[in-house]
Amino acid sequence: MGYTLQGFIGSAPVLKTLGVRFQTAKIISLSDEQALVPLDDALQNEINQAANQLLEPWDILTEQIESVGCEMSRHGIVAYVEADYFGGRGDQSCIVWEKGKEQLRETRTAKAINHALKLLGVVCSANAVDEFDTVHLGRHRRVEGWVEDQQHQLPTLRICDARENQDRLAEAVDYFWSRWGDESTFDFYRDCIERSCDTEADLPRFYLLTDGGKGSIAGGYALLRSDLNSRQDLCPWLACLYVEPHWRSLRLGSLLLDHAANEARAKGYNSLYLCTDLEGYYEQYGWSHIGKGYGIDGAETKIYRLQLNN
Repeated sequence: MGYTLQGFIGSAPVLKTLGVRFQTAKIISLSDEQALVPLDDALQNEINQAANQLLEPWDILTEQIESVGCEMSRHGIVAYVEADYFGGRGDQSCIVWEKGKEQLRETRTAKAINHALKLLGVVCSANAVDEFDTVHLGRHRRVEGWVEDQQHQLPTLRICDARENQDRLAEAVDYFWSRWGDESTFDFYRDCIERSCDTEADLPRFYLLTDGGKGSIAGGYALLRSDLNSRQDLCPWLACLYVEPHWRSLRLGSLLLDHAANEARAKGYNSLYLCTDLEGYYEQYGWSHIGKGYGIDGAETKIYRLQLNN
C-alpha cells in the first residue's frame, strides 16, 4: 500500500492566510495546534501559474511554491512537506521557515517530517509512535483524501468587496462605523457604503476580511476618492484600515495593504495615498512620507504615497 503527501503544515491561523491569495486552498485540521494545506493539482496550478519548473530532488516543489511558504512564514512558522512510499519503501523531505527565513531543509530521509513537526512545536503524545502519528498524518494516504476531508476542513480568510457580498451589507456598515465613526456619523458611513454598491464608478469601495465567506470579520479597509483632508489634489485614498486585536499577531495588515495596492493597480491608478499619525508602520511596506495635510478640524496629518507599477 502506498502513501503520498505534499502540503504546508502550520497553525490553523497562519495557514488561513493562504485563502486571501489562493481560492483553491483548503485547510484541514490535524490537531488542536496544527493544520494542513494539501497541495493538490488545483492549488499547484493556481500557485505556479504555468511556471512549474520542478526543483531537484523534490517531487512537486517549484520556486513559486517555495516562495509561498517563505512568505506565509512571515505570519508564523510553517513547514512544507513531501512524502512518497510504496511497498514499504520511500522517503520524506521538508523545509521549515520562520519570519521569512529558512530554519531547516531536509531531503530524501526517513524522518524529515518528524524533524519539521518538532520545530513547529509538536511533542510526541504518550499514545503515539512519533510526531507524525501525533498529528494524525496517517489519516489519509493520498493528497486527494485530505482535499475531500469535509469533516476536518476549516474556513480560510477571504477579502471581499462589500458590493459583492450584499447579504452582509448591514454588517459591513456597522463594522466600519463602529471602528471609525461616532454617534453622529452613522448615516455618513451607511450612505457611503450603500452607494458604493450601486455606482458604476470605480470608487468608493469597501472590503471586508472574513474568516470564511460567512464567518466573523477579521478586518477591513476602503478605497476612497477623498479621505476628508486638505489634499484634494490626490486620489485614490486608502482608508479605514483595521485588523481585529486577536488577529494582529498574524500581520494581517500587510495582507490588506497588498490587496489594496492590487485593487488600485487593477483600476489603473499609478499611486495610492493615505493619511495617518502612525510612525514607522507604513514605511515597512514601501510607503513614502510625502508631506502633510489638514483635516476638516484643522489638525495636521502626515500624507503617505505608495507607487504602483502598472
